[in-house]
Amino acid sequence: MRYVLIAVMFLLSLILPGTLFHFWSWSGIKPDLLMLLTIYIAMHHRLPSGLLWGLGAGLLEDLYLGRYIGMYTLTLAVVAALSYWLAERWYRENFLITTFIVLIATSAGQILVAFLSLGAGLHWSLTDISRLVIGVSLYNAILVPLTYPWIHQSFVRGWLRYRPRYER
Repeated sequence: MRYVLIAVMFLLSLILPGTLFHFWSWSGIKPDLLMLLTIYIAMHHRLPSGLLWGLGAGLLEDLYLGRYIGMYTLTLAVVAALSYWLAERWYRENFLITTFIVLIATSAGQILVAFLSLGAGLHWSLTDISRLVIGVSLYNAILVPLTYPWIHQSFVRGWLRYRPRYER
């Protein structure tokens, strides 16, 4: 049940920005829900598991977008590693600190996306890059108080909690 729920969350994270959040965009800026979900999963798993989830989510997003295969795979793996590293050093049950972790990790991920896009030959100006990084980072950080309490409680006590084989 845990893996089915995570797979449904991944699929919704891919579909919702193009549908529902299209109407809630600010100057064309939409949240990166898959990056937000990757951050949450990396904060609640060990490093190898978080990296695998980040690689899988990035590959899924690369295949969904159909262009520049590997860009989001690398980005979400780096975001997962950074999120794990930050969550190990700071108290993850404090929502303000979690919001700050999401802001930092999303900013780093969007900067990496912009850097890889420039390397792929896209011609973005510095103002477009800064608007994208700041906009998506703030949007994801604003979503933390709305989404993190449920996700965290589910990882700690609910359906997303990891249960070793001998408990099942």
